[in-house]
Amino acid sequence: MLYTSEKISTLRFLALLVLGMLAFTSSAQSDYSNPIEDTSIRLFSTYESNGRDYIEGIGVGFASLDPRTKLGLEFSTSINNAKIMATDGYIEEFLAWQGTARYGLFSIFSVYAEIGLDLTELLFHDLRYGDHDEHQEEYHNDIDAFVGVGAGVRAGQFVFEAFTRLRAIDSLHWEAESEVFNGAQLSISF
Repeated sequence: MLYTSEKISTLRFLALLVLGMLAFTSSAQSDYSNPIEDTSIRLFSTYESNGRDYIEGIGVGFASLDPRTKLGLEFSTSINNAKIMATDGYIEEFLAWQGTARYGLFSIFSVYAEIGLDLTELLFHDLRYGDHDEHQEEYHNDIDAFVGVGAGVRAGQFVFEAFTRLRAIDSLHWEAESEVFNGAQLSISF
């Protein structure tokens, strides 16, 4: 995917924002002599699209919250099926193993920022794109990643969330036509 300096600056800013929030939470929690954390596990189904493109998946997440502030961090992983229109006009279909980190306020109403990446490309990049492909490279293939923001509402054990993500999706031979996806996630917490 071709990145303009504006897109790179936005991605860097959002990554620094998430890291800053994590550092703030760590320092705020160290002020308590014995902070008690509230943890939960979530099973979820997610769907996101931007018109004709879509990504749908199922996954599991682990959240840890400060019960006093309801600020928390959630890590999740999911298996996703994607159908994406490439800039060359062809539709690309693939499976992706995704990892996501969220930081935000998680209560009856939730708001959060998130960052995620394609774990398949991160861990198995050399198997997927061997040395023989390097000489035929048409696009610079970075690990697919995203940043996003979302909001949700909890009803008992169920959580419904809506989100927007800026995604970088590409391969050695194609790149996604669209980068902005809107979606929803339905979770059950334990």
